[in-house]
Amino acid sequence: MRIGFVGLGLMGMPMARHLVAGGHQLFIASSSTAQLAELAAKGATACASPREIAAEVEVFFSCRVTPQHSLDTFLGADGVIAAGNPEVLCIDLATIDPETTTRIGRTLAGQGMAFLDAPISGGPNGATARTLSIIVGGDAADVARAQPLFDLLGKKTFHMGPVGSGVMAKLCNNMITITTHALLAEAMVMGVKAGIDGERLYEVLSSSSAYSRTLERVVPNHFLTRNFVAASNVNSVMKDLQCAIDTGTRLGLPLRLPHVAMECYVAAREGGHAESDIAAVILPMEVQAGVQVGKAATPATVAGA
Repeated sequence: MRIGFVGLGLMGMPMARHLVAGGHQLFIASSSTAQLAELAAKGATACASPREIAAEVEVFFSCRVTPQHSLDTFLGADGVIAAGNPEVLCIDLATIDPETTTRIGRTLAGQGMAFLDAPISGGPNGATARTLSIIVGGDAADVARAQPLFDLLGKKTFHMGPVGSGVMAKLCNNMITITTHALLAEAMVMGVKAGIDGERLYEVLSSSSAYSRTLERVVPNHFLTRNFVAASNVNSVMKDLQCAIDTGTRLGLPLRLPHVAMECYVAAREGGHAESDIAAVILPMEVQAGVQVGKAATPATVAGA
C-alpha cells in the first residue's frame, strides 16, 4: 500500500519504521534530515509537503502535536485537501480537541475525502514495541479499511463512534493521567518533607489503594531516579490539558481538578522545564518545600533537567 506519513517525532518515527517493515511504500515529509535519510535508506520517498504526499497515496497519517498543526496539515494551502484526491483516507494520530477534529473531518468530507481521528496512547516505548492503544472516531467502513495498518502499529484498536469521539475519549484518559502526575508529585514531596524516605513511601503507595499505572511509571522511573528526559514533555501535556479544559467549557463543565493541575505545570514551565518530561512537575514543588525526592542525582543534575 502507498502510505503518507508526517510527524516523524518520538512517536511518529517508530510507527513509520513499522509501516516500512510491513512492506508498505512510504511517502514522507519532515524538517529533520536525519529522519528523512533513515527512512529514505529503507525505500521511503521524501516529498516537499502534505499536498504532494496526498496526491500519491491511499492512506495519509499525520502524527503532529497541536490543533494548528492538524489544521495546517489537512486543510492548509499546502495541505492534504489541496491535493484534491478523493481516494485518500486521512488519519490524524494527534491528541487535539474534538471541535478542531470535527471541523477537519467535515471539511474533508465536503471534498469527498474520508477522515479518522485516531489518537494513540502508550508513549514512545509503546510506539516502538507496537503496543499502542489506538482510539478511533469515524465511519466503521473507514476503520475497517485502516485496521490492517493499525494492527502494525498497536495492540488494541477502540472504535468509539463518529469523528471526534476518538479524541474525546483520549482527552478523558489524558486528563486523568496528567492530573494524577501532579497529585503524585505533591504526595511524594509531602512525605519526604515529613521525613519519610522516598523509596519506602513508594513501596507503600504501590502496595496500597493509591496504586496506578501512572504511579508505576513516574515514581520509580522519574522521581526517584531523577530522570527528567522527556517521553512526553511539559509543553505537550499542557496542550492536552488545555484541550480538555476548553472542551469542558464548551460542554458547560468546570473541570476543577485539571485547572489546579494546570497551575502546577505552569510553575514547571516557568521554572525552565518546558521541554522536560511531565515528571518535572515535581521540581518547583521540591524547590518550595526545600527537599528532593530521590537520591540518585546531584543538585546540579536536577537543575539542568
